[in-house]
Amino acid sequence: MSMYDHYRKEELPFVERALEMLKQAERKQTLRLTDFMDPRQLAIMQSLTSQADVKVTASGGYEGAERVRAVIHPPYMAAEEEDYQLTLAEISGDQRFLKLTHKDVLGALLHIGLKREKFGDILLDERGCQVIVAREVFSFIQLQLTQVHRLPVECTEIPWTSLRIPEKRRVEKHVTLPSLRLDAVIGEVHHLSRTKALVPIRAGKVKVNWKVTEDPSHHVGTGDVISVGGFGRFEIIETGGPTKSGRTRMIVGIYA
Repeated sequence: MSMYDHYRKEELPFVERALEMLKQAERKQTLRLTDFMDPRQLAIMQSLTSQADVKVTASGGYEGAERVRAVIHPPYMAAEEEDYQLTLAEISGDQRFLKLTHKDVLGALLHIGLKREKFGDILLDERGCQVIVAREVFSFIQLQLTQVHRLPVECTEIPWTSLRIPEKRRVEKHVTLPSLRLDAVIGEVHHLSRTKALVPIRAGKVKVNWKVTEDPSHHVGTGDVISVGGFGRFEIIETGGPTKSGRTRMIVGIYA
């Protein structure tokens, strides 16, 4: 079996780039810095360290960050915070009449021509919005980002002591399912018929643990994080025993 058989076809370009970075860091015995990665990409890169004598350490600006940059380094070196080249940016505007959402900010950053790999987590709370960005693109963002969803905004660099990590809001929901198939779970959580649940799956808009999954029969379980384009994200908190009718009990956490 080839090493590549462990990854999906659409993941192979990333696998090849990651492997080249790892081997280059090994050959040159130097540090290499990646762009921002999602948890699935980080897992792939860490799995590939078996192919090169290097280590991969990551940071997204705070403990528990979802999107991170990684430093690839020889085992005898250590990565310092400065090596990740992160900048904390504040996006401010008058939100008395229009509250910005994660989707608004994400869309505005992409609209100015910024690649998703160049910024990390978008942090929103009642006081405003902070974004963790790659240092090399901050000046570009500051110059180009003047509006988010019709709201005039300014982008400024702020010290890390001002970082505000919003509490993740998750609403628990108890459901019962005919099976642990992906389409059955999505249908039950989002009140969709099995036919309608198939649409985002077949369109490649469903990710299980940050990995695109187009197989509706894929079985999911406790701890899995499932995102559905247009519907949001939920996590399977617990799967329980069968009901009297033979359905499976499940508790999911739906992220607000």
